[in-house]
Amino acid sequence: MISRLLVAAAAVLLASCTTYHVDFAKAVQALPVPPDSPTGPWKGRWVSEANGHEGALWCVITRGANDTCDFRYRAGWAKFQFGDYTHTCPVETGDDGSLTIAADMKLPGEWGTYTVKGTITPTEFDATYSSDTGDRGTMKLRRP
Repeated sequence: MISRLLVAAAAVLLASCTTYHVDFAKAVQALPVPPDSPTGPWKGRWVSEANGHEGALWCVITRGANDTCDFRYRAGWAKFQFGDYTHTCPVETGDDGSLTIAADMKLPGEWGTYTVKGTITPTEFDATYSSDTGDRGTMKLRRP
């Protein structure tokens, strides 16, 4: 019984991973060169100032309605990749087309709520984060 549950859980986890990576690869292929807006795929790292942990970070930004964007994240820590979280957040669009974000993102389970603040241009995605669980740090992403 337990082995069946483990196999089922692994299948769901692998399907999520595969779906994200397929969608990310499609977003990379569709990205104009040079990028002309902050939307599209991003790849970089997150670094916790609270505990020194760090890992890979992927994000695909798509425009939503009414001055919002969907931020679809996948994160890594050590050799692990986890999550496939989409957060719809309000954004402010600058005169230069950049996006400013200052929004809360609730992660599933016990991971808490994170406040993300930053500016995203067509080539740079730099942000800070802090959580209600005491974590805080930086996210630095660039175009893949």
